[in-house]
Formats: sequence, structure tokens, C-alpha cells
Amino acid sequence: MKRSFQPILWALGLVTAMVLFSCQKQEDETIPVLKVPQAMVSADGGSQSLEVAATSSWTLSVDYGASSLPAWITLAQTSGSAGVFRVQMTVSPNNSDNPRTATLVLSGPTLQTKKQISQMSSSGGGAVAKAPLWMELPALDNPDLYFFTHDWNGGQYISKSSSPKRSWSFYWDPKNYVSHWVAYPLNKDLKKGSYGRYDSHGGGFPKDPILTDLGMKQPDLWSSSYGGGWTRGHQIPSADRQENEAVNMCTYYVTNMTPQQYDFNGGIWANLESRVRSYSNNADTLYVVTGCHITTDSGWSGKNGGVAARVPSAYYKAMLRLKGGSYSAAAYYLPHSKDIASDNYANYAISVSELEKKVGVDFFATLPAVVGKDKAAEIESANPSTVVSKW
Repeated sequence: MKRSFQPILWALGLVTAMVLFSCQKQEDETIPVLKVPQAMVSADGGSQSLEVAATSSWTLSVDYGASSLPAWITLAQTSGSAGVFRVQMTVSPNNSDNPRTATLVLSGPTLQTKKQISQMSSSGGGAVAKAPLWMELPALDNPDLYFFTHDWNGGQYISKSSSPKRSWSFYWDPKNYVSHWVAYPLNKDLKKGSYGRYDSHGGGFPKDPILTDLGMKQPDLWSSSYGGGWTRGHQIPSADRQENEAVNMCTYYVTNMTPQQYDFNGGIWANLESRVRSYSNNADTLYVVTGCHITTDSGWSGKNGGVAARVPSAYYKAMLRLKGGSYSAAAYYLPHSKDIASDNYANYAISVSELEKKVGVDFFATLPAVVGKDKAAEIESANPSTVVSKW
């Protein structure tokens, strides 16, 4: 009788060991690591070796999003066990006039990581041409600029299902080393918190990890400002993102900075930033575009970290207010000069339509689809002083 129990006991022991081993493997799983040497690929395509490091089994796939284009990335290996692997990735030539993007997804049993791959067009353009349908976004129609969005934790926003809520988007100029604009929603919920300033907590002005992953140059602003005496001027203000350190630190990324004159930054510009925050208090949401106007008159900062940035000739804010299902809009355009540092920003109010003509940007590109083309034109051409008096 005793002998007859031995196989049963052995089997039960094996099952128990397997369960314990499985639990241990689950506990030991860490976020897999995916290293991509070159995340921005030329139109000619080519091959490169990716590095996969995982503590458990893994799969590697390509997410093309909603694109109807044929698959253009080939992976030599798409799965494996725990360990470090070299995976050959081959990118097909892009013969079209449109740049394209895809997302590499490295998944373990429960955890995953993502990396975006972008390929330039045959004409050399590298921008992501398709914009999400967010009310704050201008049209993305410049093939020489790069569009990205930061999530609430300071990383790259990928999608609603895979990223925390969006914080702010930017349109990066890799030749002038500034974002032409930064766009973001603003309301009481998004403004909540009292973290303060990241630099007051001992932090600096970090390089943007999105551009770092793409191997793109950025000014080095961590411990000191732009050379030439220019201050590090925020586009989305630090005070607009106060919930915690991660979301506030994100406003200190180089991509949110521009070379700004000291008196202008601490005077009329700071006053306008505060006023825009107050506009959002009684709104359901205030959609804001803060931008810098680069013209032929724009000079250059000094070289900090070997990179000089273009000094804007002017700054602007375009605002679209949603309240009770109705939209209204206004804007400000400020010459970038210490001579107006003590002026009243109200003297520089203009309509959104006027601002579009000045800077060549189609603001709030989704608005016509929401309210109709004629109504959108009426909203954007309204007298700004009359509009903000009701905000």
C-alpha cells in the first residue's frame, strides 16, 4: 500500500514544484529591454542589429497602427527564451514622398516595451504627417519638422490604450534646435498639484529622451543656459503641470525650451502665462498652442554643448476654449524684445486667423470637422479682446 502512494506523491510533488517554479518565474520577470541603434532610418532603408534582453520568454512584433501600407520591416527572429539576443531588422526602401512610422513591440508574459521606428521619405522629409484628432493640435504640414507627444510620466505617448494620458506635444526643428510650437490641453484637473519647480528641487534641464533615442542632437542645457546670455524659456509653463515630479520634470526637457531674453521672460511673458492659466479656470478645457516665430531676422544663441539654437523673433499663444459645448478662440503675438518687457500683454491680442497669417500655421486643425468650416472661420476671426473679456 505504501509503495502504491509513491508515484502519486511524486506526481503531486512535481505539480507543486511546477507551480512554484511558474510563480517564481512570474515574480522574476522584469520589463524586457529593446535597444535600437538607429530609430530614424533613411529612405534607402537597410539592416541593423537590435538587442533584446529578457528575463523570460519573449516575442517581438511590428505594429503599423492604422496604416494600410504593406509591411516594410522584416525581423530575422520574432521570439526567444530568457537571455540576450541580437535580432537583425531589415527596413525596405521608401519610394514615396511621405515619411512613415511603425512601433516595435517587445513582449514578455505580462510586461512589454515599445520603440518607434521612423523612415524618411524619398524627398528627405522625416515628419510624422498624420496627427491625432486632439483639439489643441495645429496641422502637421511641414515635412522638415518632427511631431511627438509626451505622456503624463514624461515618456513618449504611443496610444490611449498603451500610454498614460497625454501631457504636451511638440513640433521639433532639427536644424534650428527649437520646437516651433508646443500644444497642450489645460483645465483644473490637469493643473492640480503643488509640486513646484523641478529646478528648485535640484533638477536641471534634461535632454528629451525621445530625441535621444532617435540619435538627434540637442543643446546641452542641464546645468547652464544657452550661450550668449539667453535664458531657458518654457513653452508649456512649469506651473501648468504640477501633479508630481515626473510630469513637471517633463516641462524642463530641451524640446520645451527656447532662447529667451531675460527681461521678456520674467516680465510680459510670465504675466501672459499666468493669465492663460486663469482663462482655463472657468473652461471645461482650454486648448493652448505656445509657439516661437522663426524668421529671416532670427539670430542664433551661443553654442552650449556644441549646439547653437535659433533665437525666435517673436512668441505667441493661440487658445481655443471649450465651455458648455461651445468654442471660442483668441491669440497673442509678442515681439521678442526687452523693450516690451513691462508692457501689458493685452496690447498684443490678435485673432487666431491673424496669427495664422503671421506665422504660417493652421491652428486647431480639427475644429472645422467638429463645428463646420464656416463656424470654425467665425470662431477664429472673432475680436480677441471681446472674446477674452468673457473668459
